[in-house]
Amino acid sequence: MAARFPILDRYIFVQVIGTFSAVMGVVISLMTLEHLPRLMEITRLSGHRGYIVAQTVAGLLPEYAGIGILTGLFLGVALTVRRLVLRGELDVIEACGISPLRWMRFPLILAGLASVLVFINQSWLMPAGEAQLDDIGRRMEVGEFGHRLPAGEFIDLGAGSVLLFRRVDASTGELLGLFLKTKEATFTAESGRLAMNRWGGTELELRNGLVLQEIDSEVLQFSRFQYRVDEPTSSRQGGHLIPRAKLLDSAALWDDGSVSSRSTVYGRSLWAALALIIPIFALLLGKPPRRQTGGAGILFGMALLVLALKMISPLIDGEASQPEALGAIILLSWGGLALGLIGAEKKFGQGFFDLAVQRVITKNRYLMKFSRQHLPANAPSHMEKTAQ
Repeated sequence: MAARFPILDRYIFVQVIGTFSAVMGVVISLMTLEHLPRLMEITRLSGHRGYIVAQTVAGLLPEYAGIGILTGLFLGVALTVRRLVLRGELDVIEACGISPLRWMRFPLILAGLASVLVFINQSWLMPAGEAQLDDIGRRMEVGEFGHRLPAGEFIDLGAGSVLLFRRVDASTGELLGLFLKTKEATFTAESGRLAMNRWGGTELELRNGLVLQEIDSEVLQFSRFQYRVDEPTSSRQGGHLIPRAKLLDSAALWDDGSVSSRSTVYGRSLWAALALIIPIFALLLGKPPRRQTGGAGILFGMALLVLALKMISPLIDGEASQPEALGAIILLSWGGLALGLIGAEKKFGQGFFDLAVQRVITKNRYLMKFSRQHLPANAPSHMEKTAQ
């Protein structure tokens, strides 16, 4: 085992995989915690709240995992390279004649495995998760999960609407003896049904009742009335249902052959291709300048990662009219950026981005100091100008 995996490879691999796992876990946890309060709000009236939340989180995990894999890969390699530089270990490794391609062997292998995982995740697991979310939303809208509402008590539905009902029909699940007070009107009805939609709104169907208009105090009779309560903060994913392309796996989309389907497949493939380029960015931007501990390069690398994912968005959403051309342009831009970073390190040295940031900060400080020194003695200060 030791012969197949030398101590250097094992040492680097343990550091990279440790940071990779930690970052991926943190990203998934933070994104889950961010959406959990919203899920709890949406399901506040549901009779199977725990089931809906658990299934929704499970459906969202592939999306979170895709982001976590790429983020963890970049930070895992970049922070490992940074530690090697700060400890002086990278100088020792290179002094022994070990090339970057050699000591980066395991990070590159990890990038290849991450690329395969991302492709599988984007092509099959994410569509399955989106289909699960769509199915849960549809079942909520038809009231399949029921509700947990106390009879004989006022229930706040949100958006200024209050509901009161006498009892529940055990055989049909309908609400009997309803009273609904809204900002615009007051309703009474013999019976009705309540359902929650996927956006956090409440849909109430009233039958055989009266409505009192608040503006003109006019009383109207109705046999069937559909009322929907939407919170002002509710999000409807842009007001549309989940696009069909997101519900299909890559094989089904490729068989479809339409421009939109091909665009989505290319976008998913570019996620996997990005994982192969990330180690180059991490290696070049993770190194701080010699005898310094700056970390601006890693922050810049994270910004580049976000920009790269934004570039793929039109393809993922199926909005590209010429997906092949756009995909080729994105790949060429990534390759050009990688070559540009390699050239910048050769020309300006290790930690070139941190050095550039330091130069800008130093130049700005010098200009500010120069302007203060040459300001006329009788010139009013900034605070004096403000007071005037």
